[in-house]
Amino acid sequence: MPTLRDFVRAMRPSNWYKATIVLAGPVFSGRIFELNWLVLMFAFLSFSFVASANYVLNDLKDRENDLHHPKKKNRPIASGKISGKQASWFFIFLLIVGLVFGWMANFIVLQLVGIYFIVNLAYTHYLKRLSIIDAFTIAVGYLLRALAGCYAVGIVVTNWFYLAIFSLAVYLAFCKRLAEIKVSGVKHKASLEEYEDIIEIAIGISGSISLTLFAIYVANVGGHMVWSFPLAMMGLLIHLRESVKGYEVHESLRKPELILTLIAFMAVILVGLYA
Repeated sequence: MPTLRDFVRAMRPSNWYKATIVLAGPVFSGRIFELNWLVLMFAFLSFSFVASANYVLNDLKDRENDLHHPKKKNRPIASGKISGKQASWFFIFLLIVGLVFGWMANFIVLQLVGIYFIVNLAYTHYLKRLSIIDAFTIAVGYLLRALAGCYAVGIVVTNWFYLAIFSLAVYLAFCKRLAEIKVSGVKHKASLEEYEDIIEIAIGISGSISLTLFAIYVANVGGHMVWSFPLAMMGLLIHLRESVKGYEVHESLRKPELILTLIAFMAVILVGLYA
């Protein structure tokens, strides 16, 4: 009999930090304190619950392969604590809750959440087998969250915002693949074998593009904002260091130096845009 803790673990709430990217547009708009926080909260919860539904579905589909992974074999579905039937019903429940929160935000957010679910469905059933395509699919998920945060409160999406978010998301997706290779080798997933020789180059390209775009942005804004660039660069490099050790983002975020870097980065951003 599965416990409540098993179902919570299956939701992977430690990954809900990804939905905080809905705040990116509002923060960089310079109007974060003027906006409707309730709508932003609904957008955050919508993507978080739908993401959890996708995690449950993905674990259900991959439970046989996950048994051979040193970390994933202990997940509630792979270990058998939650049966296939229970996981299926839990997936439906989480999806409905997520869509309801999207509807409570507004119709555009609901549409974006729906697209996000469809993209993840394609990823779970096919796209994750295709190297490069899988990373870009993950990046699309980040982009949809960020766009939802903008459309939830009526912020105009600029070309810079779209390009910066997407390139950073691609960097994070490639780092995720690097961490998987370091932990379980290239045999756990068919696509990982094709990454072995190119993953470091891919991380270098995507990380450099995201930093260059951010540098152009802070140079145009000027003032205290320029001091955020060294912190952004340091944050990406600390995260890369942890990825090489086999840690994913939610694990890297436990490192004190990365926590302090993120706090300092946000402090400089807030001072630069709002002081």
